[in-house]
Amino acid sequence: MLFKDKIYQYVPAKVPDNITIFRDVDYANGARHQLDIYRPKTQHTVGVIVDIYGGGLLRGEKSSYKLQPSLRFLADHYAVVSPNYSLNTVHTNHFPNQIAEIRAVLSFLVAHAETYGLNMTDVVLIGESSGAQLAFLTAASISGGVMLGEKPEGATSGELPQISHVIGLYGPYQVDQFVPQFEKLGITPKFSETGSKLSFEGIMLNNQRPADVPELVAQANPATYFSQKMPPLYLLAGTADDVVPYLQSVKLAQEYGDIVGQSAKTTWVSGAHHGPSDFDTDDIYQQKLAFIRQ
Repeated sequence: MLFKDKIYQYVPAKVPDNITIFRDVDYANGARHQLDIYRPKTQHTVGVIVDIYGGGLLRGEKSSYKLQPSLRFLADHYAVVSPNYSLNTVHTNHFPNQIAEIRAVLSFLVAHAETYGLNMTDVVLIGESSGAQLAFLTAASISGGVMLGEKPEGATSGELPQISHVIGLYGPYQVDQFVPQFEKLGITPKFSETGSKLSFEGIMLNNQRPADVPELVAQANPATYFSQKMPPLYLLAGTADDVVPYLQSVKLAQEYGDIVGQSAKTTWVSGAHHGPSDFDTDDIYQQKLAFIRQ
């Protein structure tokens, strides 16, 4: 079965007790422009984790089980925000509008920080898989002064926060390099269409083979927008990932060091596969917490 044809089944996150939840909050007009806010019960303002789920930009839903690792931050006095965004299909490609949608989420949170008790000087983006790509693209384009995508109708016009840290897990970044990187690693891709126009990365590039559209590949690569204003990065990936080769993350960390002049924090988990299960551990959580607190 092709990745694009997999049937999506929503599994909700298990939410901790004794927290405040705001569900289905509109950050712009229209479908898929809602977010959920999870907040510890405290009178003080709290830092903000914006968690962006993955799914190849073809599937996914806010507050699914993929939010579980970030809900851990509630115990350490962070609010957790889970937004929806537009999904691609083989007939309609929304990329890079998803980046403008995440910007709209951030503008909304700034404008309503007092309502929800948010400290918008302490904002962390966390993404997994294609959500990591969106997180890094959002941070890089904001810090680099570049606008990607079209702002959704009804979105808040106004201030954006300065993003303090970005964490990306097993994301796709140089999407024309999947095939040679898998060959280098000796890994057979899980999905046979990898590198073709039928792959999730090909659909994102307007149903074109990544190798044929270098300008669109560059547009989708966060490193294209890196500047010395880019916030600190933490990249995690598994060496046995057969959906997105972990060398994607290795290369992005190298480019961050070359362009930004700082070292990205990295964790390469030996034998780990694609998806949250191999990364939702106490040790990795503590590493993420230490990173955003540094």
